[in-house]
Amino acid sequence: MSTSCGLYSRYIEIAKLSALSSEGVITHLKSIFARHGIPEIVISDNGPQYSSEMFTQFSKQYGFRHVTSSPRYAQANGEAERAVQTIKRLIGKSADPYLALLSYRATPLQQGYSPAELLMGRNLRTTVPITQCQLKPHQPDQNSLRQKDKQLKEAQKNYYDKQYQAKDREPLKHGDRVWIQDQELSGTVLSETCRRSYMLQTRNSIVRRNKGHLKRLPDQTEDCEDLNATENPTEDHTHDEGPDEPIDATVEPRRSGRLR
Repeated sequence: MSTSCGLYSRYIEIAKLSALSSEGVITHLKSIFARHGIPEIVISDNGPQYSSEMFTQFSKQYGFRHVTSSPRYAQANGEAERAVQTIKRLIGKSADPYLALLSYRATPLQQGYSPAELLMGRNLRTTVPITQCQLKPHQPDQNSLRQKDKQLKEAQKNYYDKQYQAKDREPLKHGDRVWIQDQELSGTVLSETCRRSYMLQTRNSIVRRNKGHLKRLPDQTEDCEDLNATENPTEDHTHDEGPDEPIDATVEPRRSGRLR
């Protein structure tokens, strides 16, 4: 099964795939585009169906930009992953999956509008009784809608950061040395492909990882300076214990060998 979701409307489309191939995915995407129009950007995971030459030619032919989320980091495309979970739950609990999908599309979200209202500007008629006036087309107030949606996302972010004690880290720059946790090897930052996603040069290849997989390594130059300072310390008589006192070689040692 293939699932697509609009980031603005949360309107979910599902399609049953007979084979997990680029050809099957492209056929169903063409059907979705025929109903809703061609989007400017299509975001997907890094499955082989989306990395093939056939899908690259499809994106050029239809004129959309294809963007992939960070490999091995499903959180990077969280809204799509949540849509998949929602659909799986609906299908698992309903005898009629299409009726369940219709109910989801017609149910208001937290900001007060349903996915159908956000996408089509009107309510959908379902098995739940509704008056004719409620089915008339209307356009939501975009300013208040975006403001309310922004507040909800900020509240979710603050709750997540508080629960998991997340902290903002400085962005990585070109040339920074990092430790790639899932591969257990070091690499060098080449560029930032999109928000929190970086291209890295390792000893053997070039990989892409999310910032959550990376840990900045300390600067090697500073490490070498600290090491040299430890091996060749300079004289400093300002510490609390004072300088070492010179040993008088004429003093007779005790039996233990200690100088008296």
